[in-house]
Amino acid sequence: MAQAYWSSVFTSSADETWAVVRQFNGLPGWHPAIRASETVGGGHGLTTGAIRILTGADGSVYRERLVALDDAGRKLSYEIVEAPLPVRGYRSTLHVQPVADTGGAFLSWHATFDPAEGTTAQEATAVLEAAYAPALAGLHTIID
Repeated sequence: MAQAYWSSVFTSSADETWAVVRQFNGLPGWHPAIRASETVGGGHGLTTGAIRILTGADGSVYRERLVALDDAGRKLSYEIVEAPLPVRGYRSTLHVQPVADTGGAFLSWHATFDPAEGTTAQEATAVLEAAYAPALAGLHTIID
């Protein structure tokens, strides 16, 4: 099983950062490569099992399922149901933690997956991390 990871430190508090990140249907508000999101079932996208259908800026479509939403632990986990990515069995967790000395927040985005046939783990990881970096940069523009 391969892994991808990206992280960033925010000046906004962990609670302020989490309030944005926990919105499973809110990715178009901060990810520059996602232009639309629609939830199917799951109480406005906040209930385990909810499916979000994302439309990329290039017209690509992603179907993702909310696996867990833990407000006390500030963790959101989801899995890819269908996407034009070189991965299989993708499962990801976004985790927001407080930064004690600044009052800010630390956000980590960690995924496990198997590379699709014909793709190396390094190639698949590079594709995923190339999506995480601008997403977290976009998040900085709305909460820092």
